[in-house]
Amino acid sequence: MALFRRSKNEPILDEEVEDVEAVVRPQPAEGRPGVDRDWDRAGDGPYDVSEWPDLDGRLDLGALRLPVAAGMQMRLDIEQGTGRVVGVTLGFGASQAQLQVFAAPRSLGLWDELRPEITRGLVDAGGAAEVVPGMLGKEIRARMPGRAQDGRVAFQPARFLGIDGPRWFLRVVVNGPAASDDEQLQKIIDFLRGVVVQRGEEPRPPREVLELTAPAGVVEAAAKQAQARREAARQAGARPTQVLRTGDATGVSGVSTSVDGGDAARGRHREPEPTDAPKAPNNPEFT
Repeated sequence: MALFRRSKNEPILDEEVEDVEAVVRPQPAEGRPGVDRDWDRAGDGPYDVSEWPDLDGRLDLGALRLPVAAGMQMRLDIEQGTGRVVGVTLGFGASQAQLQVFAAPRSLGLWDELRPEITRGLVDAGGAAEVVPGMLGKEIRARMPGRAQDGRVAFQPARFLGIDGPRWFLRVVVNGPAASDDEQLQKIIDFLRGVVVQRGEEPRPPREVLELTAPAGVVEAAAKQAQARREAARQAGARPTQVLRTGDATGVSGVSTSVDGGDAARGRHREPEPTDAPKAPNNPEFT
């Protein structure tokens, strides 16, 4: 045993400190997660920053660090009145996924508690919802009421995914073809495996939405475009809009980015005015 004992005066080498502090990530099991075996969040993702501190190549939104996928479109969901970025909606072809991250208790997750509340909210809003097994575990399959172009009521499919992490909860709302087609959902699932959450150490009440930060230049570019649209509307004699509308902004790491204004306080997301940008479904109140 004395052969492995260190003298009190013997210096500790930097290489030894790095070895001690190195993060040991769980190795994913063999097979496709959620298909060939159950999903293991710690090994399959999304990850906590303590599990995956190497953030190079990811888009920095503060509490969320996102991998960049070819052809992916992005819209920031901004709380009207405060300007807080409270979510992000990503476009994958004809499908969209809205991501919001919330504070959670240290010892318990939120998804088991929230599924009945979300399901009840969907039904109360005139839709339909059921809890079914999914790739990430239990998920909600829903049909959301809306209006078709001819004015008739039309129902659109939506899928709610919930992922419990260390002191955080990630909610993903999928619409478009991926909401009902597992093969098209796989691209979104593969993307989620690379997401890293950086919750921060400050105390927060459970269910509080974690504010995101816009990449440099995005909000400024969107504001300039909104001003240009207002000016064009003024010159055309139309009433200028007072809301920051969705539109193309600067490209960030190959991602087309836009900004939207809406009421999303504490996870409540109000559907923005109609635009040509991808939109997430109108979620029930997250209280």
